[in-house]
Amino acid sequence: MLRRKIYDRIMEWKNRDHKCLLVKGQRQVGKTYIIEKFGRENYENVVILNFMKNADLKKIFEGNLDVDSILKALSMFLPEEKLIPGETLIILDEIQDCPRARTALKFFSIDGRFDVIATGSLLGVNIRRNKPMGEEYAPVPVGFEEHMTMYSLDFEEFLWANGIRDDVMEDIRGCIERKEPLGPAYMDRLWNLFKDFMIIGGMPEAVQDFIDSRDYRTTGAIIDYLIESAKADMNRYNDPLMASKIVSCYTSIPSQLSESNKKFMYSRIDGTGSRKSGEMYSESLEWVVNAGYCNPCRKLSTIGSPLMSKEVRGQYKAYMSDTGMLMHMYDEAALRAIYLDDFSYNMGAVAENVVAECLVKAGYVPRYYSNNKGSGRMELDFVVGLGSEIAVLEVKSGKSREYPSLSKVLEYFNVDRRIVLERSDIHVTDDGVEHYPIFAAAFLESMEKPWDGPVF
Repeated sequence: MLRRKIYDRIMEWKNRDHKCLLVKGQRQVGKTYIIEKFGRENYENVVILNFMKNADLKKIFEGNLDVDSILKALSMFLPEEKLIPGETLIILDEIQDCPRARTALKFFSIDGRFDVIATGSLLGVNIRRNKPMGEEYAPVPVGFEEHMTMYSLDFEEFLWANGIRDDVMEDIRGCIERKEPLGPAYMDRLWNLFKDFMIIGGMPEAVQDFIDSRDYRTTGAIIDYLIESAKADMNRYNDPLMASKIVSCYTSIPSQLSESNKKFMYSRIDGTGSRKSGEMYSESLEWVVNAGYCNPCRKLSTIGSPLMSKEVRGQYKAYMSDTGMLMHMYDEAALRAIYLDDFSYNMGAVAENVVAECLVKAGYVPRYYSNNKGSGRMELDFVVGLGSEIAVLEVKSGKSREYPSLSKVLEYFNVDRRIVLERSDIHVTDDGVEHYPIFAAAFLESMEKPWDGPVF
């Protein structure tokens, strides 16, 4: 049984005054499992409506959307279910397939007799398919739902799955916070587990299979299935022409990351180099991002606060949301290179991808800075807001220990922290650059300086 951080966040939601909860995220990251588990362990009764498995359940929401009307309709479809106020959790699973059910969250929040948790995998995308009359006009209940995003397992959850204890996690965080070396024993064990994390990724079905079997081949077959399932969703929710563009966009990400210039370029998708490629594919990439399969890393025009205001519109790198899925979209040579620590293989794309994944899962927004002209030429892999500070991160996947961009960045920008993520233990060099192992990206919040001001 996999331990997930979001369970504690949902418990916090239950124990305070709350509205209906909407848990979003990529398909098959474990939303349904963890919410059902939460419901069984914390409520007397759990009522589950899965709109993907049983389309007839959408009829419950075709009439009036006041709670009493919904309860009456629900009792006709699920007469065996008990609906006891204060003791019942109602789960609306795959709610993107029933927009009127999402509208009903407003009335459940106002009514307050029942806790309601909805899950959705494709809520941010434009779903192009035939719908019942009026369904496409169902309004979103703005202000009457709380949101949480669930991802595949992060590296800490992956460590839990592999039996690493909480006291070890505290040691890791403490060393990162104090900038003290972890030591050879920790470094060796954590690096080997991090390699597995890059190869397997964090999709729950794949992780559980690997924990049970320790067989890369059988786990790889599951990951291949998950990749094909993602493509199937792209076809299921779009007309054939749009689906083809989305799949082409999605499958181009690994090769785009392998280019020396990792910036996502629409002209690379079909190889035509046409200037019209942006018009043709921009909506497709947006679909991939909003469905949760891609983490965009937006370019900055300059470095300064707030970082959001410095983003360059339409320029970004596109990283896969799960590095295990990325690895299985490459060939077996890439998998072997990770396993064998083969530095002759260009692993820059994989290293950057897993760092971007760690940043997003830890709640940070990845951005980058690039300038290829003049004396200010530099390439900064990631720029993040680290608490109240601005930090620039460089990812080193090979043996090289040089970092020319970090060395000159202070000449041009007011940057608080310079960090290298590499294959070495924690240390700080005489030039003030902080060095951490790559897997420390999963514990980035431990690098933040404590805030002693007011809580906002």
